Amino acid sequence: MNDFHKQLKDYLDFLKYQKNYSDLTITAYQRDIEHFLLYLRTEGIESLDAVEYVFLRGYLTQLYQENLSAKTINHKMSSLRGFYRYLLNQELIHDNPFLLIDSLKEPQRNPDFLYIDEMTDLLDSIETNTPLGRRNQAMLELMYASGLRCSEVVELTIPQIDFYRHLLLIHGKGQKDRYVPFHDYAAQCLKDYMETDRLELMAKKHLDHQYVFVNKFGGKMTNRGIEDIVNRVTQKYDATKKIHPHTFRHSFATHLLEQGVDIRVVQELLGHSHLSTTQVYTHITNQHLKEVYDHAHPRNK
Repeated sequence: MNDFHKQLKDYLDFLKYQKNYSDLTITAYQRDIEHFLLYLRTEGIESLDAVEYVFLRGYLTQLYQENLSAKTINHKMSSLRGFYRYLLNQELIHDNPFLLIDSLKEPQRNPDFLYIDEMTDLLDSIETNTPLGRRNQAMLELMYASGLRCSEVVELTIPQIDFYRHLLLIHGKGQKDRYVPFHDYAAQCLKDYMETDRLELMAKKHLDHQYVFVNKFGGKMTNRGIEDIVNRVTQKYDATKKIHPHTFRHSFATHLLEQGVDIRVVQELLGHSHLSTTQVYTHITNQHLKEVYDHAHPRNK
């Protein structure tokens, strides 16, 4: 079992020093993986490579018996899927059986969002060794950084970007303009893409326009094009996830509220006319808070 814990320690170090994950996120991964390692010990499994799909069905049965919610179980599977992906990349195992585990159907929730660590994993999984890959990174980083609607990304033009103040002038629904900030990392991804890759893509057809995000022929991006990009990125990251362009906007709002941002500030950033539209996110964050409480409080065992 010592090898198990060495592999876990190496993985957590990888998340901290290579991925730059927060201590809170790393602790969540560690908790999920240690729970699984404890199950391996009780079942007499001596190698992570010996874990097969049939065995995982038994583990899922135990999670059901612990009365965990579908959302919590899905989060554990996501943590373990990432752990095994790392082991596979390090050639410590030969297969990732967690790829065979479908996400459980969760009670209908509106809106859909990803956990912070899931969103970070998704964005970090984007391949950036091609112009289109760097375009995808810049676009999805900006969508999450600023909570943009799909249509707002499509219509974004160069004059709307203020790199000095890190602000976007967004023309939203109902001809309502708003300013939204974007962070340093998104700014760097956007600059790298615009200074080289965008021009290279537009040069293919000798195009000249102000739209920021372009397709493979250098033309204006479309809503359907963004959906296809999100689908392709998701398939490579985790084929069991159901992620759409609005997931980035929903996650943006949920994560800000979880970090204590005033709901009226979030309303302004999202461009909602009515506070009641934004309040749906408080329900989601309260639900998440209750699940964390139920899982953590000693007297709730």
